[in-house]
Amino acid sequence: MNTNKEITENQTSWNQYLAGLIDGDGSLLISNTGFASLEITMDIYDEYALNKIKQKLGGSVKLRSGARAFRYRLHNKTGLLDAIHRISGNIRNSKRVPQLQKICNLYNIPYKEPVPLTIENAWFAGFFDADGTISYSMKRESPQLILSVSNKYNIDLIMFKEFFGGYIRLDKASNTYKWELYNANDISFFCDYLKKYPLHSHKKKRIFLIKRYYSLKACCAYKQEPNSLLYKAWRKFEEDWNNL
Repeated sequence: MNTNKEITENQTSWNQYLAGLIDGDGSLLISNTGFASLEITMDIYDEYALNKIKQKLGGSVKLRSGARAFRYRLHNKTGLLDAIHRISGNIRNSKRVPQLQKICNLYNIPYKEPVPLTIENAWFAGFFDADGTISYSMKRESPQLILSVSNKYNIDLIMFKEFFGGYIRLDKASNTYKWELYNANDISFFCDYLKKYPLHSHKKKRIFLIKRYYSLKACCAYKQEPNSLLYKAWRKFEEDWNNL
């Protein structure tokens, strides 16, 4: 049975996660007629994650017309005030902060500056669910695992580098900045963080497969004879990796 302290901690973590998700994939909007709304758009595979938010706050989840994405929308004032109360003090993205400030002003709610981040904050999980990527590619005939987060502004990625290591670079092809993890120890440290503050998107499946990836890579399973058990294990891993 959960204690009151555990319930409070779980609620706090969920609020932090929600703020991170909104910082990455959300928008806090005010219409021309003065009505506020919260929108979060996620991948076609992430209806489950958005429905969890709907269960807590109300709102709706709909498939976006002509896009491989689902959109969560909340415009009911009671639900919106609840959401603002939850994320207040946790929104920190350079684009999202001004949006929150305008809605706080609309409803005469004092705006709270973001609290200092620590490793004991689920915000990173929410932002990774929004803008993170888990992939691998062949480099010099060996697979290289990469965890990354993309954002238009370098300033919105610095905290990932500060807490988890890695590098930030400008991706000229997409004109966005990317925080990237290559080092196995750094990736393991980030995965340990996600054990305490789990993802809710489809990306969690690949996180669960990382341990198997390193085990098979250590055996060079990817370059064994096609009929060998090791190579078949690698092919099964690839199948599971791509089965979103």
